[in-house]
Amino acid sequence: MAPEGLAQVLGERQLPKHPDLIVGAEGAEDAGVLRIAPDRALVFTTDFFPPVVDDPYTYGLIAAANSLSDIYAMGAKPLAALNICAFPSDLDPAILAEILAGGAAKVTEAGAAIAGGHTVTDKEIKYGLAVTGEVHPDRVIRNRGLKPNDYIILTKPIGTGFIVSSIKGQANDWPEVGEAIRWMTTLNAVGMDAILEAAPHALTDVTGFGLLGHLSEMLAHDPLRVVLRSRSVPRIKGVERCFQKSCRTRAGATNLRYVGSRLNFSPELGEWDREILLDPQTSGGLLIAVPPSRAEPLVRRLKEAGLTETAVIASVEPSPAAELRVLT
Repeated sequence: MAPEGLAQVLGERQLPKHPDLIVGAEGAEDAGVLRIAPDRALVFTTDFFPPVVDDPYTYGLIAAANSLSDIYAMGAKPLAALNICAFPSDLDPAILAEILAGGAAKVTEAGAAIAGGHTVTDKEIKYGLAVTGEVHPDRVIRNRGLKPNDYIILTKPIGTGFIVSSIKGQANDWPEVGEAIRWMTTLNAVGMDAILEAAPHALTDVTGFGLLGHLSEMLAHDPLRVVLRSRSVPRIKGVERCFQKSCRTRAGATNLRYVGSRLNFSPELGEWDREILLDPQTSGGLLIAVPPSRAEPLVRRLKEAGLTETAVIASVEPSPAAELRVLT
């Protein structure tokens, strides 16, 4: 889906309204939310993509973790998932079995159930999940709602886009590949109890639109300025080795256009620092906006839970118009 969201793509052909739809196609939310009872709402999301690593089982793990992430980004718990798969007719079916096994293992780790799915024949492998979760209607957390003085926390290091590209373009097997896989297969369920207790003003996950793209979505059109300090952003160890022409993706340039005129880079920021902030991520971490008093205790709890690279990366301040300022 285009960064501007389904509603903008449809233009005048808007989707029909439903009285119990809490979150729909408007904006760029992580998932849809439908109230089914006064104290229950279902959360729906789907995502799938071609292989990002060579091993089919690991690819299944990553794709499933990525699909489940949007459920956590709404403050919800996953219940069940359906496989979505495209697979070439001339490949060994054992490869498909390994992909599905990886996906099932990650769904089981999330405490949810695999309830079937659908496979079509295609020239390129693609895999992901359609996931259903649950949340109390009053506890849905949106990807926007920043308040002045908020701190923004990131739970995983960035750099998976460059590293995945280096696997494809350079057959990279350096240590950063293993590190990237470790983070991409880590569920965003880790530390979720602490996150919910901190009552975030906004919550989203970092995926294909890159860190700056998803920060821009959190900012929406509010009269606020997000001040990001590049040196505070955790990066996967060794990712700078992948900053080569063959590892750059078109998505990075697309993400720059998406953020648009609201983006204000410090002139002291180098090309590498700019590009990694736009790097499209796979199964990235969560961005969490909380008041200053809750930030450091939450960072400490998330690190104790195993998210060792968690850091406060940005702050929010009043502004005449929405602005995303990036400092060194």
